[in-house]
Amino acid sequence: FTSRFSLPKKRSDPTTQLSHKPDDDDTPLLPSLTTADTTSHIMAPFSITLPTRSGGSSNGDLLLTTSLSTLTLLSFVQLCTPADPLGKSLRFLKQLKRQEKGNLTSASNVQSSVSEYERLHLTSTSTTERNSNYATLVNSYYDLATLFYEWGWGASFHFSNRHPHESFDEATRRHEFYLASKLNLSGSLMNGKDLVHDSNEEEVKEGSTPSMASVKVLDVGCGIGGPMRNICKFTGADITGLTLNQYQVDRGNELCRADAHFHNHSSETNGLPQIRCRSTQGDFMKQPFEASTFDAAYAIEATCHAPDRVGCYSEIYRVLKPGSIFACYEWCLTDKYDPNNEEHVLIKKQIEEGDGLPDIATTHYCLTALKKAGFEILEERDCVNDEYGGWQDPVTGAYSVGKEGRKHYRGGKPWMLPLMSSWNPFTQRFQFNWFGLRLTKYSLKIMEFLRLAPVGTSRTQILLQSGGMGLARGGELGIFTPMYLMVGRVPLDKK
Repeated sequence: FTSRFSLPKKRSDPTTQLSHKPDDDDTPLLPSLTTADTTSHIMAPFSITLPTRSGGSSNGDLLLTTSLSTLTLLSFVQLCTPADPLGKSLRFLKQLKRQEKGNLTSASNVQSSVSEYERLHLTSTSTTERNSNYATLVNSYYDLATLFYEWGWGASFHFSNRHPHESFDEATRRHEFYLASKLNLSGSLMNGKDLVHDSNEEEVKEGSTPSMASVKVLDVGCGIGGPMRNICKFTGADITGLTLNQYQVDRGNELCRADAHFHNHSSETNGLPQIRCRSTQGDFMKQPFEASTFDAAYAIEATCHAPDRVGCYSEIYRVLKPGSIFACYEWCLTDKYDPNNEEHVLIKKQIEEGDGLPDIATTHYCLTALKKAGFEILEERDCVNDEYGGWQDPVTGAYSVGKEGRKHYRGGKPWMLPLMSSWNPFTQRFQFNWFGLRLTKYSLKIMEFLRLAPVGTSRTQILLQSGGMGLARGGELGIFTPMYLMVGRVPLDKK
């Protein structure tokens, strides 16, 4: 089995290997088994048979002991916790089968989709061609990757630093809520509106402001809607998600309909839609919305797929009302990136290949593009360097495993830690060491042979491996950030 990111096969080039593998900070899965969304990884580390150098009966004894221990532990987790690893794995296999039966956006089957994606990332294929075919590139990528993302990472396809004593899910939601806090939704609520009260009374009563459900927010590049649903619960706003991939639209709306929290039960009397958040298929370079439709917009690690940032931000600007705010986390190269450094260039290519990107822009390029699109810049910074109590330089906040960084450490975890290999068998990071890599690879090949998974699934994993290695190493070196924060406002005199 695999998760969102698996690292590639071991290479002879030492520049492709992780320089630091902090095994002393592994996060065991067992203490967090009460949270179902964060325990879908357990099948990989609990289905391992380790080799031994002794022979004969000792090998048989070890095999028997390991098998019994695995079955016992798996039975305990299945019966005594809400993690449900067997159920999650069965649902994953069913979704793989459904995906193969006409549910792909980019091709008729997984194998064809992989082939087209690989063609677009050949060395002979120029960045210009990838930009011109970005819709095909993005659709091919998410046709292949979405199932693995959801099964191995969760419904929110993004990174976040983890504060001390913070779980993976808690860090994910905090990261989303922080971005939502930049949108000034309360200001949007009363923008141009008067308090509702009885004209015969001077006192303003409870319920005098409009409902937050009347505030319209756009999620640009929503995936299957994990952040959209979390932010909808957090703010009470009405959120529309936009994604290019039809499979993600269908899956996102399926999850929205399944949660009664998002139903407006009095929609017939108050004019609100029946569901408070929904996904819509569309290209964020040519959005299917009227001008000045939304009160706010956000994007979480999504507009990196755009072939032209100015064009993308301009479309967001067009659909926002005057005075509205757009906030985003961007995937960017930092000032530490050196285009003449071979390792840096390799890392950049790995991220592009493994994550469906036509090219990766710099922080300066993205900020300039936001200005050119017409936004007033309110805030910008690289949130990777925010204080989170991890291995950080105490002055700059940058990732550091030197003496000062270790001294600064208080239990926080950097965003790329889940991608860094470990030999701790009680963490999902076990699958990223050389043994775990081979285990996941050949498990998928066996599943293909048994027709439990579509042909091409193992090739999909190999594509994701490249992105995992590039992201982890890029984070270690500080040449890449997945959370460059930009907050812009539409001028009040927008025409």
